[in-house]
Amino acid sequence: MSRCYLGVDAGNSKTVALLADADGRVLGRGRAGVGDIYGVATPERAVDAVLDAVGQALAAAATGPDAVAHAAFRLAGVDWPEDEELWTAALAARAPRLRSLSVRNDGYALLRCGRPSGVGVAVTAGTGPAVSGRGPDGREWSAGWWIQHELAGRGLGAAGVRAVVDAETGLGPPTALTGLLLTLFGEPDVAALLHAFTRREHPRPDRDTWSAARSVLLAAGAGDPVAAGIVDRHATVLAGLVAVTARETGLDAGPGPVPVVLGGSVLSSEHPAYRTALTTALVGAVGAVDVTVSTASPVVGALLDALAEGGVVLAPALHTRVLRTAHPPAFLLT
Repeated sequence: MSRCYLGVDAGNSKTVALLADADGRVLGRGRAGVGDIYGVATPERAVDAVLDAVGQALAAAATGPDAVAHAAFRLAGVDWPEDEELWTAALAARAPRLRSLSVRNDGYALLRCGRPSGVGVAVTAGTGPAVSGRGPDGREWSAGWWIQHELAGRGLGAAGVRAVVDAETGLGPPTALTGLLLTLFGEPDVAALLHAFTRREHPRPDRDTWSAARSVLLAAGAGDPVAAGIVDRHATVLAGLVAVTARETGLDAGPGPVPVVLGGSVLSSEHPAYRTALTTALVGAVGAVDVTVSTASPVVGALLDALAEGGVVLAPALHTRVLRTAHPPAFLLT
């Protein structure tokens, strides 16, 4: 088999891996569990998940790690230098035949889904948020733990539930979210909904609230002021983080607009309230921006990184081919 390239995206809902040849044709796929070292009981479990996904992709291609020219690991939880050191050491110890690789926060994965050069700011809003950037001189910055607000799907869902509870007690205004969330969770009233999440025995897990994000987007798009307010608050914070990223990477000093690529299930949703609010907020926080909305999964960006870092020129035809490659729905399902 000719040399191949490996892209891995690890998060708090899943870890996925793509193996492709130099022409961007997918040779193998792998999917495993949580790959965020902050999201599991021990870092070893995250490493296990990542290597499980990699092993599946290699097995599907009937090849081994020696055939991998370069691998790009884009991993949630690579937020501090010691996190990158942990992963570098773990991969060296447990996957020594992967001789050429890079490890970065998963927020970087989306960058090449915009411009093939990977220059710009990437804003990902899926289950959680990520904001990362790369300047024209190669400077990089990732928001990581500087994001101290509940944002993206997890934050939207939790805020939606709080708004419904506040509306019921009179601490907040009435909202269309009440009916939407009662239907979503199959509860007869708000008291039953609150009880379901807070009872002592067998409560619903907090992560169930994440599914309410779609309802918040739907209500905001339909003009509900409470849902729209939640979305606008998120947009203001994210736009501010983009401005910080542009400053830290030197993008704000360039002659043209700042390239910004938006992605993740919330920002690429068929309900556009979140991306519309963010696009508007970016103009006020950053100034001139060149916004690209990507529907590609972050693992596709990780594969593009693997190709580019491995010496493959991302010509327009190759870039487009990788971005447009269809994947089985179950492979990317959150």
